[in-house]
Amino acid sequence: MKNLLKLIVLLVLSIGQLNAQGLSVPNTMGKEHPRVFGKDMSVEKVKKLATDKPWAQDIIDKTKQRVDPYLALYKKDNTWLVSRLQMYWKTKSTQVYIKGGTYAGADGQAPVATVKFPGTRDHSTDYKQPKLEDIIPYMDDPRGLYLQHKDRPDAWEWTGISKTGKIVEGINRQILGLSRDAAFLYWYTGDEIYAKFAYDVLDTYLQGIYYRKEPIDLSHGHHQTLVGYTSFEVIQEHILGEISQCYDFTYDYIKEKHPEKLPLYAAALQKWADQIIKNGVSFNNWNLLQAAHISKIAMVLEDNSNYENKKGGPYYLDQIMNQTSTRQWSMNKLIDYGYDAKTGIWNESPGYSQNVLNDFIHFAAFYDRSFDIDLLKEIPVLSQAVKSFPQYLYPNGYMVSFGDGHYKKLSSEATLYMIENAQKYGKKEDEVYFTKMLKSLFDKEIYSGKFFGKQLEDLFSKESTQIDANIKGTSQSEFVSPLFYAPNTSWLVQRDFGADKDLMISQIGSLGNHMHSNGIAMELYGYGLPLAPEMGHGSSYFSIEYAEYYTQFPAHNTVAVNGKSKYPEMKSNHAFTPVAFYPQSGVNKDNFPGITFSDVTFLEPETNSDQRRVMGILNTDKGAGYYIDIFRSKQNTGNNVKHEYFYHNLGQSLTLLDDKENALELKPTSKLAFGDGDLMAYDYMYDKKSIQTNQNFKGQFNLEMKDKTVSMNLWMKGYENREVFSVLSPVSTAIGDGILSKESASLPIPTLVVRQDGQAWTKPFVAVYEPSLNKVSAIDKVDYFGSDELVGIQVKTKSGQENFIFSNTKSTVPFEYNTMKVIGTYGIISKEKQQLKSFFLADGTSIESDGYILKANSNTTAGFSFIENQWGYTANGPVELQIPLQTAKGKPKLILSDGQKEIEGVIKKVNQKKVFVFELPENKKYTYITLMRQEK
Repeated sequence: MKNLLKLIVLLVLSIGQLNAQGLSVPNTMGKEHPRVFGKDMSVEKVKKLATDKPWAQDIIDKTKQRVDPYLALYKKDNTWLVSRLQMYWKTKSTQVYIKGGTYAGADGQAPVATVKFPGTRDHSTDYKQPKLEDIIPYMDDPRGLYLQHKDRPDAWEWTGISKTGKIVEGINRQILGLSRDAAFLYWYTGDEIYAKFAYDVLDTYLQGIYYRKEPIDLSHGHHQTLVGYTSFEVIQEHILGEISQCYDFTYDYIKEKHPEKLPLYAAALQKWADQIIKNGVSFNNWNLLQAAHISKIAMVLEDNSNYENKKGGPYYLDQIMNQTSTRQWSMNKLIDYGYDAKTGIWNESPGYSQNVLNDFIHFAAFYDRSFDIDLLKEIPVLSQAVKSFPQYLYPNGYMVSFGDGHYKKLSSEATLYMIENAQKYGKKEDEVYFTKMLKSLFDKEIYSGKFFGKQLEDLFSKESTQIDANIKGTSQSEFVSPLFYAPNTSWLVQRDFGADKDLMISQIGSLGNHMHSNGIAMELYGYGLPLAPEMGHGSSYFSIEYAEYYTQFPAHNTVAVNGKSKYPEMKSNHAFTPVAFYPQSGVNKDNFPGITFSDVTFLEPETNSDQRRVMGILNTDKGAGYYIDIFRSKQNTGNNVKHEYFYHNLGQSLTLLDDKENALELKPTSKLAFGDGDLMAYDYMYDKKSIQTNQNFKGQFNLEMKDKTVSMNLWMKGYENREVFSVLSPVSTAIGDGILSKESASLPIPTLVVRQDGQAWTKPFVAVYEPSLNKVSAIDKVDYFGSDELVGIQVKTKSGQENFIFSNTKSTVPFEYNTMKVIGTYGIISKEKQQLKSFFLADGTSIESDGYILKANSNTTAGFSFIENQWGYTANGPVELQIPLQTAKGKPKLILSDGQKEIEGVIKKVNQKKVFVFELPENKKYTYITLMRQEK
């Protein structure tokens, strides 16, 4: 929201310092109007700007073009426009009633017409908003509104207000927008006819607010705490933008021609601000949106001393900046509550987090531009938030989309202000960092240095920041890390920028706001797309499909227990708990190449079930990168009816084959249904087919595009008592036109559902996913080994590399397979042409193969690569490396790549064999090592 919090501080004339009591507020608002867009709104400056800048003159010309046709009508009939306002013209009702999010009626009688309330909290309606010329003048009829039905556009009909969505608000905002434009033109030209035009509408509307009471929710529910005077949500009182600007630009005219009205207008605005403070939500983005609306009122009110109740502009600025009430917190309290001080991540889904960051940065920017106070210095988490925000990005530049999110691009506004701030206050290091970020993540047009305004506010804005041409951009990889974990949103991301393939996993629990009931959910990326996407929020938050499907387990890539897994969505408090992950969160350099991993647990509260998901990226073989997914699930009292694994993937088709390349003979089924006692969400899936099989199987999702086919190949281990389903799920509303064509984005989602009758802890869901192009796979074969809680996967690529993946629920229990052994919860042994290539051990004490052993005295995460003479290792604690005696002659030593340390090997006898042993220190940075073979 462009104006957010700017208005709070623009006219602070007596500047104080930030102090222990909070943020500074003005003692006086000044005597001049207008001031809503800045402390020096000069007609002369705007006229000069219009002369110098064609875009400025274009704004003025278009404003005049919008107003003048209606001005001509006004000159013939000065009631033409005002009579189209949606008011209680005849009944003059003062008390509005609602039932939850629906209009329920109005009664009472005021001496003047009062402002009509809209139909629903949701914007959805079957009716069209009419053109102004088609509105019946003074429309106030017990039948409701006279409108066109979308399906019957040639006929008009009366319909109840409760069926009209937000049409009432839309009409009134359109009319007040014209009045605001006319008010500006009065200020700009001095032509009093524009002031009269604006005044007639403003006067009618503000009187109509003055006599209105707070709506009453007949259901006595949550909506009573949200409702405003003109909207079901106080954050939707957007009409205050038009009203405050109209009032501000016509203030001098009102003071001269109608001074007796000023006390009533002030009282109307005060009660409106009080209502927004009283209602709403304090702990999320609502707080900032409420503050924005209140600040618009504050900026056009006079000093506190002008009013008997002392509620002037400074009073309301102090309320939103420093005072805390139940539903309107101070800025500092909100920052402390919402931001993780270490990660800089806000505790909502990504789109909402971006909005909040932009709103806070607007606050800092306009505070700085008005008063030369560097708020970033006072609130350092804002700088960290801007630095961390790229962590939301996929390699294609779009953000992840968990909860009520959408796949969209990163906004550049915060980064641009960081550069402006750094230049002003001499923060050269910050200027270089954020300029690199800007040039690495955003299109060149954004930092070209040219400014083209589009709306009235831009006539009073500062021109764009000048970007240092000598600072060069780099790549996205410099501003993100292979692993990033945000505990305050229960979000963990893994990524690897491979030579031939970029891979990324986004895992989400349910902690914070705008979250879903999804257990341990995940998204997978491949070839420029979120191939395993989130589903978004349906048509709206208030739709039945939002409640029944989009927020529920079956709409996510997760596991549901007994068909009943569910807990509160939106504001949720169900996080997963990391057991281990690699690399360290936020570290983007010197990590073990091509490998990331996470191991997280979750208590599913509805069924009291333990769940544990191990996921990882292996991108160590050219062109053959893939994902590992091992999902264990069990009901804690033994009531394991079934566990169902859901995996959604973009595409037009899903093909399923057995391990002999024969198509699985799936048959139509009526299972996965609410009628079986499952969640209502199951009924949203259709075209259901299934087969009962205990065999391993493979599959391929295909998304056919104009220039290519993007595939997701999958392999899954089979178990007894298992049923495999292929179904279609509703469209992902998180995907817009930008990331996919409109045609592809509107497709239903092919979905794999795997049902395990009984527990899925020792019979877990074990899968390998490989993104590829044009239906070609770089993987030759996937096999499995291990039993019960020991899960092993053997992946052989067509180039000859073999990866053996070991997963264990207990870090102290040995897991042996052929000549290999791992003691730890996760391990990878890589071979190429029967030669050991690398070890990776997580949360364990030992990993070995072919006479090579890497071990530690306590649980450690470590990796070691063996590539001819150029070895490399990393370890978060001391480790011991054993190599066969024949590997080196004489007395070998390891030389670290920095040249500062040499480690000599010692001959020891282990299991009746002589080996060379190297004691390696803790080394969290992946470091190359040279093995020196010395003759005796």
